[in-house]
Amino acid sequence: MFSPPEPIKSAAVVQNARTSNLPVGTRQEADLAANRVRSVRGDASFAPRITAVATTQGTEKFVEMATDFVPASANGSTDQSPFGAIHLSGLSSGQNAILNLNGHLEEVATWYGMSGSQLRTLLLTDSSVHIDSKGRILHIDAGPTAASTDGVTMATTTATAAVTSAVGANPFPFDQTFKLHSKPGSTRVLYLNFIGQGVYPAFDTDKLPGTFSNAERLIVQKVLLRVAEDFAAFDVDITTEPAAAAPGKIGATILITPQASSIGGYAYFNSFTTFAPSAATAFCYPNNLLNAEKPIADCVSHELGHTLGLLHQGQLPSTVYYAGQGAGETGWAPIMGVGYYKNLVQWAKGEYANANNTQDSYAVMLRQGLSPRADDHGDTIALADALTSRRENGLNNLTGLGVIESPADIDMFQFFAGAGPVSLNVTGVALGSKLDLALQLLDVNGKVLASSSTTATTLAKTITATLPVQGVYYLSVAGVGRGNPLLTGYTRYGSIGQYSIAGKAALAFGAPAVAIIKPSKTAGPASSTISFDGSGSTPTPGTKLTELKWSFGDGTATAPTATVSHVFAKAGVYPVVLTMLDSGGTVTKTGVQITIK
Repeated sequence: MFSPPEPIKSAAVVQNARTSNLPVGTRQEADLAANRVRSVRGDASFAPRITAVATTQGTEKFVEMATDFVPASANGSTDQSPFGAIHLSGLSSGQNAILNLNGHLEEVATWYGMSGSQLRTLLLTDSSVHIDSKGRILHIDAGPTAASTDGVTMATTTATAAVTSAVGANPFPFDQTFKLHSKPGSTRVLYLNFIGQGVYPAFDTDKLPGTFSNAERLIVQKVLLRVAEDFAAFDVDITTEPAAAAPGKIGATILITPQASSIGGYAYFNSFTTFAPSAATAFCYPNNLLNAEKPIADCVSHELGHTLGLLHQGQLPSTVYYAGQGAGETGWAPIMGVGYYKNLVQWAKGEYANANNTQDSYAVMLRQGLSPRADDHGDTIALADALTSRRENGLNNLTGLGVIESPADIDMFQFFAGAGPVSLNVTGVALGSKLDLALQLLDVNGKVLASSSTTATTLAKTITATLPVQGVYYLSVAGVGRGNPLLTGYTRYGSIGQYSIAGKAALAFGAPAVAIIKPSKTAGPASSTISFDGSGSTPTPGTKLTELKWSFGDGTATAPTATVSHVFAKAGVYPVVLTMLDSGGTVTKTGVQITIK
């Protein structure tokens, strides 16, 4: 099966955790100092065009991307774009943008996967949408208002307390703050640049631009954790370390930089393209985001959503940003609306009342090059992975980790326990969990023995039961919706992300029956013949193996022998299952997934 989810990692080996301010000039700070100097004097690798534009927040100054920058088309291509032939006077929005585009409107609309009418409507109904001097779309977004911070306070206080009690005051050593990675090695990168670039200064909350204090580093670490959870179900590395561009690597850089501005941030639409760490296509202004971890992280994920082709999720007739519904821990909002005021902020597709945008976020991001992670655990009893078991204090202590990678994903785990009480708790991450959980406890025949509460007001869930006999049991973990999505609830669409399992059960004595499959291979072309060996399977001690059955997932007849060969005629993904019956009546199943291309 697949390996468990990767924790956030540092690219360097941690030698000593620093607990005081690290001044510019120390060996650990040399690279950060160089970036801060460049942010003051300007950097030749980032040649900005500064322009002024009137927004709903006032007149703002923005730095346009270089004239040769090409955003991706709706299908993820940068070939044969229309932008080289477009030369406008500067940034514009609304009717002015329509007039400025003039004869180029249709070709720009086509590039972004819209009709001319759809682009006109977007420009007239979403005041954040702008066109730059090359005809490229960018979104200029508002920050939270001082009068509406209850959700920010609740979410930040609750989650910060949870992560502090779990891992201490700082999640990582302070000297590793700018070397963190969520999925090192991925060819997809989202770089969170806190250290400054070109005319943009580094992140700074204490008015001491020569250093990063531990308080500032702590905010950086928590923003990284929250954004990493927003993208935990995808094959992408969320990092604070400036990485070199490499062939085949695509992504986006977002600058988190203080600015004399009244907006929260902005981003170029469809700018998740060939990765260039020194050319940011998205920006968040933390001084306009309360300098707080949650609104900064909400802004970062929202703007990165724009780089991946996502439009705003608002509400008819004229609300640009939907602020969500419900309250408390399960108060909900869409990432591409405004998430500042709710605790649970998820990817969405407009399933709430009067939604003005029903984009399938996952499908859009996939077309732009962001793929889901490979499934880490099987979704059936036959493909279940074993929980880690440890005997302690006279009990069987059970633990596990996983990721729900899609709304339809189910992760199945097995454990061997004695007769008696069992309690299993499954919890999302401490900072920024997207995952409302649903649990089931099953026996070896797939009978549901217990389910988690459907009325609990928490995202984490606990399941308790009394196991009738010693044996193998199963725990299923899935994301779930809540209540009525047209009122105060939400669907299961956005319930994805990481979780951990912890529980206790009665000790079992002896050894369980074990079914084992050894395939000759797990993948091949159509009409492949694959051999399977189940002869290593063992029944419950003191019993005899009485029957083995195979099923191949393609509707063909099962085979009753310990070894068998099977021809897979067509392309597809096939769950091959071995079922073993012993003389004591114990049924044991195992499986393997075969991919035919």
